[in-house]
Amino acid sequence: MKKCLILSILFLTLKLVALDNDSTAFTIRKIEIQGNKKTKAFIILRELSFKVNDTIHNWNFHKEQSRKQLINLFLFNEIVIDKNEQNEVVIHVTERWYIWPVPVVQIADRNLNQWLLSRDPARLIYGVQMQWYNIRGRNETMILDFKTGYTQLFNLSYRMPYFNKKSTWGLQLTTTISANRELWYKTENNKVQFFRDNSLFLINRKGVELIFTHRKKIFNYHQIYGGFRQTIVKDTVNSSSVNKEYLFQGKSHQDEVYIGYSYTRDKRDMKGYPTKGHYLKASIEGPYFLFKKLLSFPCNIKFNAAKYFDIGHNWFASLGGTLRYFEINNLPYNRTQALGYGRDFIRGYELYVIDGNHFALCKSELKYRLINKKYKLFKGVPNYEELPLALYATSYCDAGYVWNYNAKTTINNSMPNSYQYGAGAGLNLVLFYDYCVRTEYSFNKYGQHRMFVQFVASI
Repeated sequence: MKKCLILSILFLTLKLVALDNDSTAFTIRKIEIQGNKKTKAFIILRELSFKVNDTIHNWNFHKEQSRKQLINLFLFNEIVIDKNEQNEVVIHVTERWYIWPVPVVQIADRNLNQWLLSRDPARLIYGVQMQWYNIRGRNETMILDFKTGYTQLFNLSYRMPYFNKKSTWGLQLTTTISANRELWYKTENNKVQFFRDNSLFLINRKGVELIFTHRKKIFNYHQIYGGFRQTIVKDTVNSSSVNKEYLFQGKSHQDEVYIGYSYTRDKRDMKGYPTKGHYLKASIEGPYFLFKKLLSFPCNIKFNAAKYFDIGHNWFASLGGTLRYFEINNLPYNRTQALGYGRDFIRGYELYVIDGNHFALCKSELKYRLINKKYKLFKGVPNYEELPLALYATSYCDAGYVWNYNAKTTINNSMPNSYQYGAGAGLNLVLFYDYCVRTEYSFNKYGQHRMFVQFVASI
């Protein structure tokens, strides 16, 4: 035992001596930033894994990690980090354009694949979105929406990542007003059904939300948020011929005040299209104050986690899962959305929805990188002369389960309370590290198969 202890101490001592004598180690004397015509230096320095006077033993690791963190700000098209013989670090950034008055044409359906079934122009939303990024060079963002067509909408959002001297606290304020002449009023045969009245707006929504963010460490994010939501529907929506349970207790007016907290740990290499690292997010929301009375404390808990593996030789794998728990058993229809909405869906089920209280979702993927290059396609366009492009061949398998305790909503829907799964293969195109186009051919549990297109990373 004593011999083992002596040998262990000797080994650790030799290792420490080796570190002290490591010829590759150096102390950072200075950090110089170039190319940041708009961005304040502290926004860039905040993301680095090193600072002045740090002793660095693994420069390649710190250089690559810091570069990825800066790319994930979505402020720069390219970042180059290097050091000179005087141990001075030089960071050169190529800034993106920060003001974008963008004409908007959106589909009203849940995804492009659903809209392509009808190709109905009446189901399009169009207008102008004013995107103003990196306001004052402090990574502040303002988004202003004016939209018409299927949805009449005004939206204003302002995000300030840091407002204190230590650059740890931030906030975001969002307000939205919208109205529709058509609404999703029920689910039948596992598909959303629509009710429309061209003479009036059937549903009006208003909302305001304030989020306080805290980020003391680079990879950990905390959010404390609260807000107000108001939904008003016409009496015809609450009729027996449409859906008497569209809102809570069959009312035509629903007010909700809510509070919530979320924690995120994000160590993905690229947020737009991760290939290495891990991601974890947990959130809890409630209570709701309805009709000026506290009816209950419905607790909405959601947990999401993903792991990304760089297998080597251009092979990558990923595994992700999502769990949701919603406490109230008899949810109104406008709160029953589970799988098939947003990013919570099983591939192969893009044309279906599965409503209910709780759900579990698992996704797995294996991919091979076919192309990873920078193309000079925009010659003469400032900051956009090079186009980083990557192309991946993928195969995948997803599975999910939705718990639905409302017998009325499961009579004509077979997918709740039953395991569902899908699989397939496809191609993923990634531009500027974060813009993704996925073309996939998927099969589901029922033997149905077809091509689908999506515009976000699957996991």
